[in-house]
Amino acid sequence: MDTVGFTTVMARVPSPVTVVTTYGSDGTPYGFTAGSFCSASLEPPLVLVCLDKGASTHPAFSTARRFLVNVLGRGQQHVARRFAASGVDRFAAGDMRPMELGLPGLPEASARIACSLHSVLDAGDHTALLGRVEQAFTGDRTPLVHVDRFFHRPAPESRSRPPMQERAFPLIYAERVGATAEFYELLGFTRQRQNPPEGDPAYIALRRGPAELAVVRADWPHTRYGVPPGPGPRFEMFVLVDDLDVTLKQLADAKVPLLRAPADLPWGERVAYVADPDGNPVAVACAIHS
Repeated sequence: MDTVGFTTVMARVPSPVTVVTTYGSDGTPYGFTAGSFCSASLEPPLVLVCLDKGASTHPAFSTARRFLVNVLGRGQQHVARRFAASGVDRFAAGDMRPMELGLPGLPEASARIACSLHSVLDAGDHTALLGRVEQAFTGDRTPLVHVDRFFHRPAPESRSRPPMQERAFPLIYAERVGATAEFYELLGFTRQRQNPPEGDPAYIALRRGPAELAVVRADWPHTRYGVPPGPGPRFEMFVLVDDLDVTLKQLADAKVPLLRAPADLPWGERVAYVADPDGNPVAVACAIHS
């Protein structure tokens, strides 16, 4: 089996999105985004996570006494990307706090699974870490799923895709298509498709429940119709979220500019305004709970 064929077929297998953390012997935190994670045994309770032998974190995890699996949820794609990146301080954002067994964890994770290291197994170019579950946490956030090289979130079976004649969604003209798509991923959208599939994207389609939008290159109107975009902000979006304060904290951690501080409005919404990567205003709001 050739490598390309193997990775292509395995990309069709949905997998949870997890960030695994531990402390080194000197107290330094380590973490990585795991490509594979699953349960291994009920009695005793064991889980398995795999780590590339060439990873900079491999020595710390292969000798660690404990590790914590953070199962990421809706709007946390940026955490997965950061812990998969090389040459960056993965803990610089400050969103990891001491959690189960005192290990660095994400407070708003969909779930956390704290393990003692049961055994280390050889798995070709990877090492399989078998952990005995010592503590666990289950949150309310909808978990993320990674399939076909994109992040998704499970949708209820009763929610069907609207017929083509009932669909309407905005096209957002962006100077940096990828950065703008990542901004909306912070607000709970997930990527559905991208063109081209690899490299610098010219088009990214996103979905959050029944809502859809597409981010396209700023020169799209000119190249297709000979009409340049108008000056100044070209759109304003209004996005409802579950918890405005939590969302604003995530946006601030991602260095998203705040245009107007949260304010309670008389019709029962709490609204703040932020700027997307092109400087366009985006209203972020939640219902005021009495």
